This record gives sequence, structure tokens and C-alpha cells, in this order.
Amino acid sequence: MMNTPYHFHSILVLGAGELGLSVLRALSLQRPQQPETQISVLLKAGSVHSSSAEKLARLEELSALGVKPLTGDLHQQSIKELAELFRPFDAVINCSGFVGGAGTQLKITQAVLDAGIKRYFPWQFGVDYDVVGKGSGQQVWDEQLEVRHLLRAQHETEWVIVSTGLFTSYLFEPSFGVVDARTKTVFALGDWQNAVTVTTPEDIGRLTAKIFFHQPRLRNQAVYIAGDTLSWQRLAELMEQKWATPVTKTLLSVDKLREEAETRPDDAAAKYRLAFARKTGIAWDKSTSYNARQGIAVTDVEQWLAARTRSENR
Repeated sequence: MMNTPYHFHSILVLGAGELGLSVLRALSLQRPQQPETQISVLLKAGSVHSSSAEKLARLEELSALGVKPLTGDLHQQSIKELAELFRPFDAVINCSGFVGGAGTQLKITQAVLDAGIKRYFPWQFGVDYDVVGKGSGQQVWDEQLEVRHLLRAQHETEWVIVSTGLFTSYLFEPSFGVVDARTKTVFALGDWQNAVTVTTPEDIGRLTAKIFFHQPRLRNQAVYIAGDTLSWQRLAELMEQKWATPVTKTLLSVDKLREEAETRPDDAAAKYRLAFARKTGIAWDKSTSYNARQGIAVTDVEQWLAARTRSENR
């Protein structure tokens, strides 16, 4: 498939969670430059017909953005049924996350291919699964690699992977177990010099829209973005600045993390900690990222923490 000019008149975004909404907002901002583009979003029927204030507010925002809701269920519907849902669209941007369970991302991708979608952004808003490979300790990462193999094995649907690293906020989630605000402790995964790339959902949304409409068209490749790339050591320094007190620094070795993951098989966070205790695949140089090369300002961890501090002090 040559990189010939093509206008994508209809885009379907799968999901309107934290990332999906960010992508939809950013796509809608492109409408003055793309007046013929129609944007739709796939939601569960319960979300469209709900009476909850939160879901009603979301539907009102989608309406204000000019986004048309479409009902469907990525987990319950078959590949054939999903392909029928997808077929009217030129492009699909998958913001569904891992909530559908094992096999769901492969099913969605196969449905996209069966529907003959011209362009697909899969749910790959994370680490570099090619470099990580299989056996990371995180089974959903293995499936992400299989999705890449499926896309590369065909030539009818062009695809773009947006590699983002972690959502910035997840770095500070108590359940992740890296930053403990109560005890003022920062844990390093594997080695203090190991690094991680993080990006906020808002920046991912903005950059995904820019990547989608970038000219000449980006296709059949992974595009790397980065809000920040920092070591666990640098994270500890930033937390000392935020808390204005020395932090307790604790190294969690790979052996220790593997033991935790094996003895607590139902603990998803333990598996994530093990998966992130590595030197490759989870971080890349911010200076080489799409946003840096395009001169697009993004939020780094120091700025994110400063904004949180301002919010807490109001």
C-alpha cells in the first residue's frame, strides 16, 4: 500500500474513558482543518442509556464535541459482529484498554482487519512490546506483541502504534507501589538507574490526533512520544522536592519482585512492578520522541507534581 493522499472521512474511537475522551477532545479540535471528518465513539449500551450524572455529563460533552455515540460491546460481541460495527468507518482508534480481559485486543484487531478498515491505531498506548518480548511477567503484554504480529502479517489495513510509556498518574498510584506518600518512601524497580517513560492522557490525546493527521501520513510504524523519561533515582529526587523532606529509598530487586509476583498471582500490581523492573523496552530518550522533534510542549513529571501541589493547596 503506497502512501497516497487519502482523506479519512469517518473515524471510530473505541471507548470514552480517560484516554478515549482525551483523544476525542483532541480530534474535535482538528475539525476546522478537517471539516468533512465525522467522529463517532463506541460505548456500551448501558453507558448511552444510563441515568447517572457522570455518564449523562459525558454524553453531553460528546454531543458538544460533535461526536456521535455508537453502541456495542467489545468483550461480548463476536469478531463477525464487531466487524459489522466497524465496517462503515475509514479509521478506528482503539482506546478500550485492557478491561475486556485476555484475548480481547486480538479479537478487536481481527475484527478491524475483517472489516477492511483502511487505518487502525491499536490499543498499544504503553511500552515497546517488541523490545520487551514475551515472558515479561505481564501476560497482557504478551498479547500486545501478538497484536503487532497480526498487523504486520497483512497489507490491507495500515496501522500506527503510539508508544507512550506509563500514564503519568499511574506512577504515583498507591496500588502500583513505587511512591508511598504516607511513609515518604520511593521504591526503585530493579535498579536505581533504570528509567521509565511516562505521558499524561491529555498529552497522549493531543499527540495521537496530531499523529493521525500528520503529513506526509505516518503508516505501518511505531511512533514514540514522551512526557518525560526519568530514572527511579530522579523520581526520588523529585519527591524530596515535593515533600520538602528526605525520602526513604528502597530498592526492590528483580528476584524480590519475581517472588512477590509468584506468591501473589492475583496481584496485578505485583506483575506490573516485575514487568517494569527492566533496563529496556519501557523507556526511550525524550529528545528523539515525536513531540520533541515536532517542537510540541508536553507535561513532564516535575510540572505534573507542581500542578498537583497547587491543586492540593487551594
